[in-house]
Amino acid sequence: MLPAGPPADAAPPPKTLQTTANVEAVERKIRQTLADASRSLGRIDYRGLSVEGKAQYDIAKRFVEQAEEALVAKNLLFASQLADKASALATLLTR
Repeated sequence: MLPAGPPADAAPPPKTLQTTANVEAVERKIRQTLADASRSLGRIDYRGLSVEGKAQYDIAKRFVEQAEEALVAKNLLFASQLADKASALATLLTR
């Protein structure tokens, strides 16, 4: 016997919780942070990095990818956090 599904009169769950009135401005800021991080990573000679540096570079690239996925899903808080982490790592690697 299959378990019963939700009641027929149950409302569908909300798609995304938005905690800001100006979503476009937040997305723009996140995209700018990601662009800056990607630009910084693009200037780095991966072959010249230490093993630890290569690991940090790979993590920063993955943060950029995950932030872009979070933007698509409209999870702006997570996207912002990931973009900030990618930017911080890219900045450290360019020093």
